[in-house]
Amino acid sequence: MKAKQFFKDHSYDMVKMFLNQFATAIFGFVLTLTFTKVGSNLWRTIFSVFAVLFYLFLLYVMTWEIGYRDRGKVKNGDKPENRFRGTLISLSANAINFLIAIIILIGHYATIPKLAALAVQGSFWLEGMYAGILVNPLFGNPLNSYWLTYFILPLPAIATCTVAYLLGYKDKKFTPLFNPAIPKSDREDGSKKYWGNK
Repeated sequence: MKAKQFFKDHSYDMVKMFLNQFATAIFGFVLTLTFTKVGSNLWRTIFSVFAVLFYLFLLYVMTWEIGYRDRGKVKNGDKPENRFRGTLISLSANAINFLIAIIILIGHYATIPKLAALAVQGSFWLEGMYAGILVNPLFGNPLNSYWLTYFILPLPAIATCTVAYLLGYKDKKFTPLFNPAIPKSDREDGSKKYWGNK
């Protein structure tokens, strides 16, 4: 019942996270293709890092707001406290990423190269923001040739959502530079309040 309620409460958040990931992946993959054609490995890597940071920033803002929203609901007794809710939402949103990683692992150890190659191509549509980084070599081979890489890729997003949710839940901010408004219905006191404004 708890799991059912969790997915009912946060299915929209999971879908939104997935769509943000998909859009940023396409953006990052296009940048990688562009700078690969230009022949600039340095700029390809730099813009891939930028795409990753932009993706994590979108996750941070979104999950911070979820944490703040839950803060009020927990205080009102409308929702049980779970400080790892941001982690669970991100894990759910990244389920397809882990499925792809498992398929790549099976394809590698079962010696089914076509299966692994198909899964790697699928990862471009979900993790394309990392593409410019993954073509760089490690121990003589590109990072995207190691199956372990695909299990590691979702971890920055999960860590970001974990931290962002906790900060939102505690109403703490890293910086007042970005001040998106929290909807009035989600504020604890119903007031108009922004990041950085107490």
